[in-house]
Amino acid sequence: MSPAAGATDQPATERVPRGPRGAGGTSSILAALAGVLLLAWLVRQGGTEEVGRRLIDLGPVLPLALVPYTCVSLCDALGWRAVLRAFGVAMPFARLWLERLAGEAVNSVAPTGVGGEPVKVLLLRADGMRGSAAAAAVVASRTCLTLTQSLLVVFGIVALLARLGQWVAAPIALASLLGLTGLFGLVLVRVQRGGFGRVLARGLARLLTSGQTAGRVERSAVDFDARLATVYETRRLTLLAALAWHMLAWLASAAEVWVLLRLLGAPISPTGALIVEGLAQPIRATAILVPGALGTQEGGGVVLCSWLGIPPAAGLALWLVRRGRETLFDVVGLAYLGIRHMRSGAGRRSSTGPKPRSG
Repeated sequence: MSPAAGATDQPATERVPRGPRGAGGTSSILAALAGVLLLAWLVRQGGTEEVGRRLIDLGPVLPLALVPYTCVSLCDALGWRAVLRAFGVAMPFARLWLERLAGEAVNSVAPTGVGGEPVKVLLLRADGMRGSAAAAAVVASRTCLTLTQSLLVVFGIVALLARLGQWVAAPIALASLLGLTGLFGLVLVRVQRGGFGRVLARGLARLLTSGQTAGRVERSAVDFDARLATVYETRRLTLLAALAWHMLAWLASAAEVWVLLRLLGAPISPTGALIVEGLAQPIRATAILVPGALGTQEGGGVVLCSWLGIPPAAGLALWLVRRGRETLFDVVGLAYLGIRHMRSGAGRRSSTGPKPRSG
């Protein structure tokens, strides 16, 4: 990391979280079990033998199935790098990519689907970045990601209207939805620039019994708000670059649908792939209720594919392959998180161990 305004003089001792220790309570466990049962039912309804045959036929070309998402993750990492550069921080790209994978892996397994953002903050702090700057960078990055995800949904809806032959409604919907997305982005940034960190800090201060701790929290919130407002005001071109990278990542995720269905013997048009990926985003939002959107993602995806004329077995095979790919990348991210935790533990033990006597 370069010695920048967002970095401390010396990196703090790494304190990397171990990740979620449970399924997030009884409700999350029950939701996950319901998702597993739904997934099992989908496999049975789609025809176990037919789904299995398509997956087996995919075997020789399975490595190709990883190419599109590798491009997705690299583009997202480049967008993340652009945001960090806006905050005056640079680090090796491989490390940055792995840290992002770690955060997204925690998002996949966390009951609320958002646990990865605090993990990213802690990883950045362990790299030597101030906590307030790290939190501001994560918020700015999530904002860019949310806005581009909204654009993907807009493109999916417009592509659906075009497929239905609504040639008048499609451009009207495009203009209207783009306007709403732009307004949403402006409001989101305005709220963030309006000192929402201090508002949260005041609410948290009421829960803290220590006035000293409350004071530290409020000072960090003031610094957080100042850094975020400064970046939004002075580094707009850099943030536009981050938006471009994230948008490219979402389009690559739609390309993944197109590639996988061709490999599974059920080709679809690029427009159809855009419809599937765009309309799948609201379904994916069920991860707030069901960890990893297990079952709901596959069920909604099969319905979308069936509506577009894709056989249920091929549609289910598509989402099972994507689930497997997601799991593989999550394992990489969690493994990296575990390695960082072990290294930080070893560092703390060496720094607090008994010192040799002199004489």
